[in-house]
Amino acid sequence: MELQVVKGFLDVNIYFLINTQNKTAILIDCGVDYNLVMSKAKELGVNIKALLLTHAHYDHVGCAKQLQQDGVKVYISKQDKLKLTNEQNLSSLFGVSFDSFTPDFTFIDGDSLCIEGEIISVFVTPGHTDGSAVFMYKDMLFTGDTLFCGTVGRTDFPTGNINQLKKSILRLYNLEGDYKVYPGHSEFTTLENERKYNMFIKL
Repeated sequence: MELQVVKGFLDVNIYFLINTQNKTAILIDCGVDYNLVMSKAKELGVNIKALLLTHAHYDHVGCAKQLQQDGVKVYISKQDKLKLTNEQNLSSLFGVSFDSFTPDFTFIDGDSLCIEGEIISVFVTPGHTDGSAVFMYKDMLFTGDTLFCGTVGRTDFPTGNINQLKKSILRLYNLEGDYKVYPGHSEFTTLENERKYNMFIKL
């Protein structure tokens, strides 16, 4: 699988996990700009099969319904599912309308998702929202707004909780070995780098 990224609204990282043999892609977060996502898919020559959402905030899920209408299967945590139908997705904060929708699948902590022949492990990591998730694929962690390079996610939005966030990040730190960390915003990092230098939450 090959990884490609495009920057979206509010610096959201939109990740394409691409099967280079059959030219299909798994999307991790989609941002709000449907045309941007589809333009990137066309550039890469891929057909998006699935969308994994790290959490339900509007800046990460804004065009998910449009992608679903194209046949893309949408996955989100059981805890964040209802946020796709209420103001906890923060669309009102951005002053935009949001078309509610129902995801195709929900997951819980510890699930292993088999998508397009690939196994992606799920960690539900409450803190930024109560249903925030981290996806592990091989040596990569897609951390959404849980863990960033040098910092951590905000906890002052609905269902956020700093104590839960600390526990979630310590759980990631306690994974054996090192991982490439691909967050929901800003630059990439590694888990070992965050263990050593992230001053917000320490082992």
